Amino acid sequence: MISLMLIALLFLTGGTIIVRRLHSSRNEMWVFIVISCIGIIIWSSIILYKPLDLNKAIGWMIDSIAG
Repeated sequence: MISLMLIALLFLTGGTIIVRRLHSSRNEMWVFIVISCIGIIIWSSIILYKPLDLNKAIGWMIDSIAG
């Protein structure tokens, strides 16, 4: 699990450096970071044998926003 976290950290760091060198906007950088973190969370949940139910997670987010 630690090796997965190190690979994810290297991917995020390398991707952020590349996005900055391409002189992309802040929105593009945040989109990259958010999508990468969602992928890391999903892979981590699969490796830990507790798969994340995306439907429940999305429903929870919508319920918390809608109040």
